[in-house]
Amino acid sequence: MDNQIAIIGAGASGLITSIILASNGIKVVLYEENSKVGKKLYATGNGRCNITNKNISIDNFYSSTNNFIDYILDSFSFENCKDFFSKLGLEFSINENGRVYPLSLQASSVVEVLEQKAKSYGVDIKLNSKVENIKYKNSMFILNNNYSYSNIIIATGSKAMSKTDDINKGYEFAKSFGHNIIEPFPSLVQLLSDDKNITIANGVKVVGVVEGVKGDILFTNYGLSGSAILDISRNISQKLTKQKNILVTIDTLPSLSYKEILDILSTNIKNNKSQDIYLWLNSIINKKLAKYIIIKSNIPQNIKYTNFLTQNHIKQILKNIKELKINITNTKGSANAEVLAGGVDLKDINKTTMSSNNKDGLYFIGEVLDVDGDCGGYNLHWAWASGYICANSIIKKLEGEKNV
Repeated sequence: MDNQIAIIGAGASGLITSIILASNGIKVVLYEENSKVGKKLYATGNGRCNITNKNISIDNFYSSTNNFIDYILDSFSFENCKDFFSKLGLEFSINENGRVYPLSLQASSVVEVLEQKAKSYGVDIKLNSKVENIKYKNSMFILNNNYSYSNIIIATGSKAMSKTDDINKGYEFAKSFGHNIIEPFPSLVQLLSDDKNITIANGVKVVGVVEGVKGDILFTNYGLSGSAILDISRNISQKLTKQKNILVTIDTLPSLSYKEILDILSTNIKNNKSQDIYLWLNSIINKKLAKYIIIKSNIPQNIKYTNFLTQNHIKQILKNIKELKINITNTKGSANAEVLAGGVDLKDINKTTMSSNNKDGLYFIGEVLDVDGDCGGYNLHWAWASGYICANSIIKKLEGEKNV
């Protein structure tokens, strides 16, 4: 098996890389430890597969080094991505937020197209095949003490959405060749709170603003979820690596100003002098959320009707509607995170090839690298883009070797 290319990991980046290489007549062996390819792809976009985003921008990506993400995005833009998948026979559906899905709105169609194309070009896909070790001898990479390759691509992703405690082999392989690992932490993940009363609002969803981000906010038994929470979770998760608690502030009713809410509530009190306080608040917010806010506002339990509320009580309720503070103690962890921030440090990766600066013939692509993106197709775009750059650089490299 000498001189073939091995790719470890049959996720998004591994699949696209194998297709591009194999379509150019290069022999590729694709190792996947699971029983099927593209396991995480099935779960993206709530089963619809959020392939990419029409509005790709460097502002949607994060890294500790961040020294070449823009180069990769410029080299593989949204249009490049659309053209690539169109040639595979997969058309896009784009929603009003720029999120891109397969026209079928089924993640399975994306995985099946990628797998079928890889096989049609002759990619040797080895399922249930975990690579335990990589050694380097006589200019060859030796996998599991048996199979040798002149080039090897690490596309192992991260432990995001993984229910096992296994160590990410990709990080181990990187370390063995002298690469630094930026300590991973969960991103695009739900947040845990130690507020025992938050269960009162369990199941309530509002379109609110949290830490300056507007979107869906879902109150749960454990804390907070929803699109806006996922968007702020990277920053919160990173802070939690250094401190035990983070207070987040939520505007539960951003469509109305303080004055507008006060006017509505005051008018209701004038018109209904002895109204149940929960019914009073239910005129503007969900009843379960109203109960939670009343408790957060320290309204005495013996006050049942609005005519017993003082101006200070109303002021505190109003503040909690617009500036609801919730203590966050943790995230729901890697098993529930869509991605992990951190990974193989970019400082020793060549931006034009995705190759290691430490060892010729060694490449890293996708989520195993210290790059993560916002929710909305950005992380999958990074997988496609890094795989595209890697594959085309290897093609040029091998063509150059033939001409020597």
